[in-house]
Amino acid sequence: MPVTNAGAAGLLNEIADLLDISEADSFRIRSYRHAADSLSSWAEEIENISQKEGLKGLQAIPGIGKGLAEKLEELLSTGQIGYHQELLAQFPDGILELLRVPGLGPRTVALVYHELQIADIDDLEQAARDQQLRDLPGLGAKSEEKILASIERYRQGLTRALLGDILPIAEQLIASLRAHPDVLAAEMAGSTRRRRATVGDLDLLVTSHHPEQVCRDFAASGQLAEVTMAGDTKVSGLLAGGRSVDLRVVPPESYGAALQYFTGSAAHGVALRSRAQKMNLTINEYGVFEQHNDEVGERVAGDTEESVYAAAGLAWIPPELREDRGEIQTAAEGNLPRLLELKQIRGDLHIHTTGSDGKRTLEEMAEACRQRGYSYAGITDHSPALSVAGGLKAAEILEQAARIAKLNQQYKDQGVEFRILAGLEADILGEGQVDLPEEAFAVLDFVIGAVHQGFSPDADRMTARVIAALQSGRIDILAHPTGRLLLQREPYGLHLPEVIEAAGQLKVAVEINANPHRLDLDDVHSRFAQENGTLLSINTDAHDIAHLEFMQYGVYTARRGWVERKSVINTWTLKQLKKWLDKRRKQWA
Repeated sequence: MPVTNAGAAGLLNEIADLLDISEADSFRIRSYRHAADSLSSWAEEIENISQKEGLKGLQAIPGIGKGLAEKLEELLSTGQIGYHQELLAQFPDGILELLRVPGLGPRTVALVYHELQIADIDDLEQAARDQQLRDLPGLGAKSEEKILASIERYRQGLTRALLGDILPIAEQLIASLRAHPDVLAAEMAGSTRRRRATVGDLDLLVTSHHPEQVCRDFAASGQLAEVTMAGDTKVSGLLAGGRSVDLRVVPPESYGAALQYFTGSAAHGVALRSRAQKMNLTINEYGVFEQHNDEVGERVAGDTEESVYAAAGLAWIPPELREDRGEIQTAAEGNLPRLLELKQIRGDLHIHTTGSDGKRTLEEMAEACRQRGYSYAGITDHSPALSVAGGLKAAEILEQAARIAKLNQQYKDQGVEFRILAGLEADILGEGQVDLPEEAFAVLDFVIGAVHQGFSPDADRMTARVIAALQSGRIDILAHPTGRLLLQREPYGLHLPEVIEAAGQLKVAVEINANPHRLDLDDVHSRFAQENGTLLSINTDAHDIAHLEFMQYGVYTARRGWVERKSVINTWTLKQLKKWLDKRRKQWA
């Protein structure tokens, strides 16, 4: 398997974790983490750099000195780093799996390992249930509860993966299949094609007149870490990390039927087949056939998905909607929504810079947004209360706003149709106060409000807190409303429909945070927001240039929520957006 920047970064972070457990020198640990951060955001792949420029090229990457460059060369040539293997040999096999448990950092792993000789998840779970952890330094009864909850989430993650982790792999596999000379068409299916926030196994579908050759070549391509079955029309295997992949190859006349069959949820398939039966039709993965009593008759459709749905008297239903949430009836009535498209997004309104905890400067992030074809970008570094993220003090907010004004003037003088909006991600404090210095509010174009601290399972209390912040008039957009981190952290307590309704009444937009770890709002509540008349804003919460790519995942979530362009404020022109923001300022003046 080729070595990617992300894979190399993961290995360097793993070395840092093992050093941390070993209680090694903190400077050495930081150097590996810094190098991993640099690699994860470096555009050109290290394999290309090494081939063209060797060690010298690798050392041009920030944080990569001669020693680390040599280790990367070793990784590229052998597939592993000897130093990493030496560190692993110092610990039992289960230690790395402990590090993958959400919220269980290297220091805690080191503590339980050195104090209780715990080196795998089963032993840790048993120790927590036996209340053996609460007497360790820095831990307690609540820590035991959190560790047990984290272990449960980790085990969920073994069966599910983030869409953001699987989709790029799926797209790469599909691209390679489409390049095969015997492949007529190829597409992913299942929950990945439906763009669910988390997905299970990866399903791939191909049509070809030579299925045996396609299967044979795919099985031998090296794209799977392990091939578990290779037949004439199907290949099954595992990705690195253990995720299952199934490739099916079908004849052209069945391609549309198979794609429809393997894409929709089970409930969607049942609803479609039930409708077809009432029309004396049978739908399966091979096609659509006439049904006469118990006899299957002539094929009437199946080469395309459109023909399958048309045979059932329906318009083609976008994959994101195929969850049996009313889409069959809506399609029958001819009222399917015109779903939001990525190309309709005009700007990103949640972006961090080196002003707080971002990795790139204000100028770099703005220019990256302009290069994406956006009309505007909203810079929203953190407010003073979030000191752990380098929250800006009042004077720093004023200084950043002045820099933004200067850059905007430069864009204007150059005739560039792009503007930066001065924003702030203001903390929603314990009683619903908004962490926003009054003198700073006057120079800001907009404010995003978010809960970052004081999470509570008490839904009544958290709901009152958030609604109080909305009622203050100081928040234009409510960011990542539930605080969830998929497969890592459950949402805090919140009566979300009440919050969405309050936001609608107060003309506050609610964010669909596009970071694949969040996707918050989720699809169900995004649909509720649109039906309630509450405005939405889809933003990346970018802390680096590469994170701007996350916008697609927010759009997918919106599409799953039946969201149309009209409901999303950052599909508006800059003039429309500023008019809305100005109206809000006057309303709360």
